[in-house]
Amino acid sequence: FAEGQSLEIRDITRFTDGYAIAKFRNVDSEGNAGSDPTGEHPDTDFPMFRLADVYLMYAEAVLRGGGGSQSQAVTYINELRDRAYENGGTISANDLTLDFIIDERGRELYWEAHRRTDLIRFGQFTTQGIWAWKGNVPQGTTTAEFRNIYPLPSSDLGVNTNLTQNPGY
Repeated sequence: FAEGQSLEIRDITRFTDGYAIAKFRNVDSEGNAGSDPTGEHPDTDFPMFRLADVYLMYAEAVLRGGGGSQSQAVTYINELRDRAYENGGTISANDLTLDFIIDERGRELYWEAHRRTDLIRFGQFTTQGIWAWKGNVPQGTTTAEFRNIYPLPSSDLGVNTNLTQNPGY
C-alpha cells in the first residue's frame, strides 16, 4: 500500500515511512466482513503453515537431495505461480534452483515470519546480504555471524545455572 506512504524509510518509528503491507483481509471465504464491527479484532488466524509453504519445502528438499521428484516439485511451484500471477509465470525444471527457491519464498511468504529462518538456512542472513536498516543503519550493513542465533534471556540464565549464554552475547 503506497498511498500516504514514502518508499524510503528514513525513520523506522514512523508508520508512513516505507510502503504499508496489506496481505490478509478480515473476510470469510465468501468475502463477508469479519464479526467484530469495530474492526479491531480480526477473525483471521495467523497461518503457521500454508500449502504454499509445504510446496516450497518440497521443492527445496528435492534440490537438497532429500528425495522426491523434480518434476513434481516444478508442478507444485507452477500451481503457486498460476494462482499468484495474472499471466501464470510458469517455470521449467531448469529454472528450479536454490536461488529461485529463496527468492520465491520471499515473494510467497512475505510478512509471514519465515524470512529470517530462511535466510539463515540459505546462508544469507548475517555476513551475506544487505538491506535497508539491517544492522540498525539506514543503508544496511552485514552483521556478525553469531547473530544467526538469539541470546538466551538473562531471566533464564539467572534461574538455571546449567545454562551458558550463546557465544557473542
